[in-house]
Amino acid sequence: MMKRLVILMGLLAPFLASSQTKLKPKVIEIKKLVIDKRDSYEFSSRDSSVSIFIDTLVMRPDAKIKFLNKKDVTMLVRHAVIEKGAWMGGSDGKNNGTNIKLDINFSNLKNLTINVAGQDAKSANRKFDNGNGGNVVINYLSSGTVPQIQTTKQPAYIEIDNRGGGYRTNPQSDLAVIFGQIRSGSPGRPLG
Repeated sequence: MMKRLVILMGLLAPFLASSQTKLKPKVIEIKKLVIDKRDSYEFSSRDSSVSIFIDTLVMRPDAKIKFLNKKDVTMLVRHAVIEKGAWMGGSDGKNNGTNIKLDINFSNLKNLTINVAGQDAKSANRKFDNGNGGNVVINYLSSGTVPQIQTTKQPAYIEIDNRGGGYRTNPQSDLAVIFGQIRSGSPGRPLG
């Protein structure tokens, strides 16, 4: 009996070890990341989850950080200088917005847009339904610049767009397209 148990555990050990390693997200460490005016920086590895540690982040005006095919992103930034028009966001490749957990120390913050909205099935990936918006959690140090979400004209403004996909569709025009396709079928077999 003991021999069978040891052999069974020996057979299961590789499967247990591989399932443990799949749960750990990839960690990316960056000493200093400077994104110039109107440039973008993409995180696009094969993993659907990623943890990012950035010691110093500088985003010039209209700079972008994109998360491509990422379901979950955890980002820790020790020192951040965010200028006007900065943007970050992404999707999981299946029309859903990326879930972002951001731990950050804003040394300077003009304004930042975080866009993790769900995408429309018609305009994005047609294999999947309208997507869900991503979840955004921001933890910041109160000793740095304190962000606000009330007034767009004031400094330190953060805008978060995480609504679900399908908000740009028009049911009347969709029905008109469907009825047009039905009418254009062959005689005697309109749905063929």
